[in-house]
Amino acid sequence: MRVLKVIHGFPPDYMAGSEVYSYHLVKELINQKIDTFVFTRVENEFHEPYRIYKEKFENINILRVNKPKRDYLYNDKFFDTTMDSIFREYLIKINPDIVHFGHLSHLSTNLIAITKELNYPVVFTIHDFWLFCVKGQMINQHGSICPTPSIENCTKCSPYVCNEDDVQKSTSHMKNIISQIDTFISPSQTLKNFFISQGVDEKKIKYLKYGFNTDKITFEKKQYSKSDKLNFGFMGRVIPTKGIKVLIEAFKELPYTTLNIYGNIGAQKRFLETNNIIFKGAYDNNNINQVLNDIDVLIVPSIWYENAPLVIQEAFLAGVAVITSNIGGMSELVKNNINGYTFEVGNAKSLQQVVEKIIDNPTTLNSLQSSRKDVVDISDDSNEIIKIYKSLLWSNLGA
Repeated sequence: MRVLKVIHGFPPDYMAGSEVYSYHLVKELINQKIDTFVFTRVENEFHEPYRIYKEKFENINILRVNKPKRDYLYNDKFFDTTMDSIFREYLIKINPDIVHFGHLSHLSTNLIAITKELNYPVVFTIHDFWLFCVKGQMINQHGSICPTPSIENCTKCSPYVCNEDDVQKSTSHMKNIISQIDTFISPSQTLKNFFISQGVDEKKIKYLKYGFNTDKITFEKKQYSKSDKLNFGFMGRVIPTKGIKVLIEAFKELPYTTLNIYGNIGAQKRFLETNNIIFKGAYDNNNINQVLNDIDVLIVPSIWYENAPLVIQEAFLAGVAVITSNIGGMSELVKNNINGYTFEVGNAKSLQQVVEKIIDNPTTLNSLQSSRKDVVDISDDSNEIIKIYKSLLWSNLGA
């Protein structure tokens, strides 16, 4: 079997959740003797746009297309005819049995149409709301959760200049693209239910939790006493939708407690840091075990309906307690006072109260149930995905 994995970014250039997961999946598919290739993009301002880099990274065959950062127009988020041409040529050359998409942002939505035109089955892992929301997170122009995508709402919310006609055309186009996907994989019930609410056939969506390289993270269930001083931490992208403002506001009211933030941040750092908030900078996911060893309680305060945050499940693997917002895929993973703690999304006071409760009595962490057993190993995940591939291939043969 030959598989082409398509994703908008791939290590070592991009290390966010969808990229890291795609990397581990591809590695495991190769381990299971599945001939696997990757089509992705990179942003290199020192080379000309659309330069092609063919490389082998950790035994993975990758084609990267250079798409330097620029100010996108609204239509550029959906269409890129040059990317289409490069992809078509590569697709024909690779001639896969299955094309497995992870994200289309920064690529071109017509990659799916091209794949179906050439009669290849399409699998799409849902990582966020991007197929229905140009910003991907269903957060409106006011920084609040959007009630539902609509022509009116999307026009007002778009960070790109557009009018209702533009949005109507893109919405119609995306509906057509979505209809051409044979099977969706959703790592959370939250996203599965959302896609069904938007008209996607429930039979086309498979709920399948993310798989992890569980050997990469060492489990250490710590035991705490009432006098222990705890290390609180945040890991991930330092951006507003990750709830950074909520986090900062909560810890400003806890000057006797230190918060370490692991994630890349630029000049905005001086507007956020205080004496008890330390920015540790970016980290490589390959070193995640070391980072988690330095954290007693991980905080995931996102203000959007996160899909199934990898960082929460990585914390479970390490035996690290988690505090997270009480919505979406976060609340699917963390059950309050059972395997972690939840607080009211966007409410710094609510987060502060949870942190204070733990500080006052660190022994409460001892009673949390270990959730390592609930995290799926990447080998089990890939076995299920291979079953999906084979099912589609059998269906095509019978068609």
